[in-house]
Amino acid sequence: MQILSPTDALEKRTELVELGYTCISGLMEPDLLAELQTWSHDVFQRLPVAPNLRYQGSDIHVYAERKWEQMSTTTPDERRFPDPIVAKVIDQPRQVGVCRELGLEELTPHDNIILLSKPAFGPPLYWHQDYMNWNSPAAATPWPTVIFLSYYMSDTTRANGCLRVIPGSHRRRLDLHDTIPNAHGPEIQSLDDRGDHPAFADRDDAVDVPLKAGDLVIADARLMHGAWPNQTDQRRTLVLAWHTVFPFPKPPSWWTGEIPDVVAQTDPQATYEGTRTPSAFLT
Repeated sequence: MQILSPTDALEKRTELVELGYTCISGLMEPDLLAELQTWSHDVFQRLPVAPNLRYQGSDIHVYAERKWEQMSTTTPDERRFPDPIVAKVIDQPRQVGVCRELGLEELTPHDNIILLSKPAFGPPLYWHQDYMNWNSPAAATPWPTVIFLSYYMSDTTRANGCLRVIPGSHRRRLDLHDTIPNAHGPEIQSLDDRGDHPAFADRDDAVDVPLKAGDLVIADARLMHGAWPNQTDQRRTLVLAWHTVFPFPKPPSWWTGEIPDVVAQTDPQATYEGTRTPSAFLT
């Protein structure tokens, strides 16, 4: 079943490569969306947002059963547990199909989802990027190597804390890269959003990304993004799944642009220490 026309698929792929993100309207099937809405609501009824995660709006990791069985530690706790709904989200045929149409080759899910819920009247999410491989030449690729696929459980606007992004920030260095603490660590979590820290600043180069429930967002892990505060009395929940794509250093089969020397000449056997701090590979 074709979801996007070849022209639309190319446009969406170009957005992902050049802007760092793209959106596919109404991708999730209504029955799965309704099931996920009910399930996530029940999770947050029993698991309130921890104070130290107020900006993220929770950090609950739920695993596909096939993944959980392979893990060395399989003792569930309230914020780490398996559930069969994860495979339904990751394996949904329309999502698999649209990723194929976009040319997202060798797409490999991490086989878990992360629940990020901004409670009623919750604070903003600071500017951040989630990439953790800045020491590797993979950070210099013009194409993504790590992406997230995510869905909101309700329609989003600026009023209830919609996504905001800085287009092109996955491949272009900003002042933010050198002025904000690393994502989700104690330092950035301790900031006061009522002050004038750049992590919470409004910016001329930022755009809002309002979405409908069930719309798919695909974004490069290097993209600088955040979210507005939730100024409503209703929870706003996000379901996010990480994937690797285009195993480094092999470029996509459809790539016709230049390949940076540092990528073309890399040692595929080399290993690099992980870090969230952007390196000189981001220029």
